[in-house]
Amino acid sequence: MGKDEELRMTYSGLLLKDGEKMVRVCFERGKNDYAEGIVPRGAIVKSSGFTGAEIEQLTVYIQDNATDIINRAKNVNFLNEWLGRK
Repeated sequence: MGKDEELRMTYSGLLLKDGEKMVRVCFERGKNDYAEGIVPRGAIVKSSGFTGAEIEQLTVYIQDNATDIINRAKNVNFLNEWLGRK
């Protein structure tokens, strides 16, 4: 990824699906490029605009940082965010 391209990462709060705790992670670049991943599975499940090599880099990133991402997601409170409280 070029140094002049801004990459933004957002993540959900801790989710529970089929008995599995997980966090959805989204990487966005520009107006059309995105990649969606799942932690702790450490997989990019959907993407557009990123090369195969870039997807590999994002996969390694979410695998290497899974514990930190999960810990940060535990502090996300959807209701407070929606109501504008911190």
